[in-house]
Amino acid sequence: MEYHTRFTTVWVLIVTTIGLIAWDLYARKKPGATISEVLLGSAKQSPILPFLFGVLMGHLFFPQLDCLK
Repeated sequence: MEYHTRFTTVWVLIVTTIGLIAWDLYARKKPGATISEVLLGSAKQSPILPFLFGVLMGHLFFPQLDCLK
């Protein structure tokens, strides 16, 4: 059961990434509509946003040695 859940999670991440790339390519037809432009605009209005993304990335990528065994 654990393998199936892990496999599904990987596929969800892959499909989500492809979907976001496709959306970004479509959205670039309109000025200011790409994901990076929207996030940059939001970060200028609310400086806590880049900090929260940093916390999220630290949570996701900080070495968790017990998971590597």
